[in-house]
Amino acid sequence: MKRRVMPQMREASVNVTPLIDVVMVLIIFFMLVAKIGVSRGADEDIALPSAIFGKNLDSLSNTLTLNLHENKHANEPTVYAMVEGQKRQIYVTAKTAGGNTDYQLARVLKAFHDQFQDKATIIIRGDQDMPYRQLELVLLACSQAGIPNVTYETKAGTDTTVEPVAMAR
Repeated sequence: MKRRVMPQMREASVNVTPLIDVVMVLIIFFMLVAKIGVSRGADEDIALPSAIFGKNLDSLSNTLTLNLHENKHANEPTVYAMVEGQKRQIYVTAKTAGGNTDYQLARVLKAFHDQFQDKATIIIRGDQDMPYRQLELVLLACSQAGIPNVTYETKAGTDTTVEPVAMAR
């Protein structure tokens, strides 16, 4: 009986399975990095005011987001920001042990401006019911730090009715 021998295969092929595995790992890596990079410390508990007109920010680099909450027991708002990857409270003014006033928010904003110069951008996320006198303190700190770009984050709205508001004296 004659022994049959299998013919040798001459067709060359590339195994693409490891290549597909590597590509999938890279896709997942970049999706996670993109999600982490977009997170800028926005506080979801703030009821943003609505605006009819607005402008989308193209780039969030060189940006610091300040989350402002109304403080009913003080004349200044409670300010939170993402500092070194952690949500931290920043005091607008605080009394030091010697009785002097420490302008902590102004120091943080000045350091931020020194780092990014004229490219520094502040995004203010304030509660829609916050009194202006509390927001004004943050705006003054931004002005004193020399930050040229201050933006308010709002939600898109289509309500065109205007209600009269009593002016406080």
